[in-house]
Amino acid sequence: MSHDLTGKVVITPPIRANRQIRRSRRWLPSAVLAGALGVAAPLTMMTTSAGAAGPLPTVGYTLVTSQGGTFNFGAAPADGGPLGVADAATVGIAPTPDGNGYWVATANGGVFTFGDAQFYGSAGSLKLSAPIVGIVATADGKGYYLVSSNGGVFTFGDAAFYGSLGGITLAGPIVGISLTSDGKGYYLVGSDGGVFTFGDAVFAGTLESTFGGPSPDGPAIGIAADPVGPGYLIATAEGAVVAYGGAPFYGSPVLSGVTPVEPVVGIAYTADGTGYYLAAADGGIFNFNATKTVGTGTSATTATTGTANFYGSVPQVIGTSGIAVPATVVGIALTH
Repeated sequence: MSHDLTGKVVITPPIRANRQIRRSRRWLPSAVLAGALGVAAPLTMMTTSAGAAGPLPTVGYTLVTSQGGTFNFGAAPADGGPLGVADAATVGIAPTPDGNGYWVATANGGVFTFGDAQFYGSAGSLKLSAPIVGIVATADGKGYYLVSSNGGVFTFGDAAFYGSLGGITLAGPIVGISLTSDGKGYYLVGSDGGVFTFGDAVFAGTLESTFGGPSPDGPAIGIAADPVGPGYLIATAEGAVVAYGGAPFYGSPVLSGVTPVEPVVGIAYTADGTGYYLAAADGGIFNFNATKTVGTGTSATTATTGTANFYGSVPQVIGTSGIAVPATVVGIALTH
């Protein structure tokens, strides 16, 4: 079941074209890689971890490209993606609560499931007035939301509808959605940094109110609500992160003096809110507030204040081959 842009309930029949797909191999995002190399390269990749050898990580992240390919790092499951199956560009990815699966959404409203993610419907049969740009799952994993660039919100499974922006003229297209910590509301953010609140989401500011006009660090690309409290972060294409309403802030590429090679495309808090990740279009990863080791030798201790550890990036995986990522990374899903 979903809602159209006026809030009207719509019964969405199962869509055969948007079926569930499960794959067990670790794979690079496109057969273009093999063609570019001129060899029958296997579609496999190693899970990547930074640092010295030690216990296997219990967390990680999955990146998805516009073609539907996936890259997994750390403990992220190698469940595959809709490469070669989806009939529209991939626009987003949302993890299941236990991190053992994820949903992938496409611009035409298709939803594909991987790992332990369950299918609750899609907008693939609807005549959309604007493309889908994002997906977010409910806390129990028994439903999910799709959002379109004109602010339409579509609900499936146990996702509750709290409103949408249908019929409203926007200063910039909607680029992201994030649920409040209790799941009883959600935030939408536009490319201009405007924020729209629904349910129990509390408005705390916009990029325009912060900068007195357009952001000097590029358009907004996404929003991440604090998973354990009030407030939210807005990330921009050039690597700025701005915190509102008390949301924990741990840094940004801009403040670190780092200029992303390609635009930032996604932001995600860790489950406990003690860190977050930014993903760039080339598959680069920027992590803030990682676990730190203090001291050396036998006196070394590990501080656990941060959980956003680095496990690798796409450029590290394929950089030695001398070729570029064959498709733009469009989203990041965390494994907890």
